[in-house]
Amino acid sequence: MPENPLTITQLSATQLAQLLSGAIRRKVTEPQVRQIAETAGIIAPDDTINLIEYTAFLVGELSNGRD
Repeated sequence: MPENPLTITQLSATQLAQLLSGAIRRKVTEPQVRQIAETAGIIAPDDTINLIEYTAFLVGELSNGRD
């Protein structure tokens, strides 16, 4: 088992950028992730981001105006 396994509820902006880059096979940068997380107000006091909250925010942004 890895020493520091990823926890989807506590990812650094760098970890999340790497995870998203691999998932979409396109470069996602730490500043891009951080900007979205700051806009959403979802950066935890320990400077981590919850992937579920991040994804929910993006889904909400995509669905705005489509109700």
